[in-house]
Amino acid sequence: MPGDPVDVAGDIQALAEAVDADLQTLQSIVGPRPMARVRGVTPVTTEGPTADFAELPLELVDFNVGGAIAPLTSGRVQVLLPGMWMVVSTYIYAQPAGPNVASIGVDLMDTVANTEIGRSNTHLFPTGTEHQRIMDVSGMKLVVPGVSATLHLRAETRRFAGAGTAVTFRDRTMTLLRMTES
Repeated sequence: MPGDPVDVAGDIQALAEAVDADLQTLQSIVGPRPMARVRGVTPVTTEGPTADFAELPLELVDFNVGGAIAPLTSGRVQVLLPGMWMVVSTYIYAQPAGPNVASIGVDLMDTVANTEIGRSNTHLFPTGTEHQRIMDVSGMKLVVPGVSATLHLRAETRRFAGAGTAVTFRDRTMTLLRMTES
């Protein structure tokens, strides 16, 4: 009011605190969505005679927004926050020159429940030289409060009868994005 005593410092402080409180409220609405991306760089080779599985370890964290995941242990990703998560993974493999590899696939696995939440697979044709290929696999994972969710990638190589031809899995990534909070 025009007749109120003048307190410039106090009025500016009260205004700043009111604006800060409003911004804090808005920040919870428009803040970054919890997400993470991890990757693995150590080559993994499968050489079994008929069919074999190999875990593709994830070793490096590229980003972890909002504390979405725990530090990596055993090459696996532990999701810390509840909600519905979209998980997308890419991987590079070397298609062998040998004639007996029938198919290559990667499973996106929930370690705790021991279930597959996504799978990609390709059938191969014999080639005269090795070719590098890239594929992806994706899935959705519901994480409920109080229940742990740990994810990993598992490669599968199936072969026709005969000596095993090596298949090498190279760089891979796993990106997790929380779609809901509950």
